[in-house]
Amino acid sequence: MSALSRFEEFMEGMVEGNVARLFRSPIQPAEIGKRLERAMESQQTISVGRILVPNEYKAHLHPDDFAAFAPVRQNLQGEMARYLGELARERGFSMLNHPSVELISDPAVKQRSIMVSGQMSETSSHLGGNTQMMSVDSGPRAVANQPKATLILYTDQGEHRIPLTTSVTNIGRGLNNDLILEDSRVSREHAQLRYRARRFWVSDLRSTNGTFVNGDPIQERDLRHGDIVSLGGLELRFEEV
Repeated sequence: MSALSRFEEFMEGMVEGNVARLFRSPIQPAEIGKRLERAMESQQTISVGRILVPNEYKAHLHPDDFAAFAPVRQNLQGEMARYLGELARERGFSMLNHPSVELISDPAVKQRSIMVSGQMSETSSHLGGNTQMMSVDSGPRAVANQPKATLILYTDQGEHRIPLTTSVTNIGRGLNNDLILEDSRVSREHAQLRYRARRFWVSDLRSTNGTFVNGDPIQERDLRHGDIVSLGGLELRFEEV
């Protein structure tokens, strides 16, 4: 049974049971689940050999809408978190920790509306506390006439091709990067790739172990097809079509 089928079955059981009266709200649990799914899909981050998605989610509801779910809030949160975890596995996504979902009463949200946020967290999942909202924006778009280019990373698991689809790509170990490389040789904010003047350029961002192109240390340099970019010893091959 798929994650969606299990989730729908759980929701049907709740509505058919003695808590049916709780769901007279214009917002149904399945709607919240779909919004959480969309948040996961829209906040993918490419890492080495995997695609990371948020593991901590918050769904903000108007107090009147939230009141309908308050008595069964814990069960709903647990089931929605389970659903997102199974959905991520089905779609080949990875999370930094077990997923969690929190339903929040928020007077700033309009009635019959849902505001969802997601973030990646390396710490254990928990409810409550302060979280930082993660932007859904995918970053700078590719400029007109930008050629197709790819970075190729070779690991023990094989070859990983990473397409360069935006005009600026930040690379490092930190979660704020466009390309996350989980390697101790790579700094949290290590390098930046930028397309300008009809070429791709790589710049070092004051990294600890340096950035090299074909063995030469660089601060900034334009790239050509077949160049080997080394981030503190982690090598990527640049290919341009």
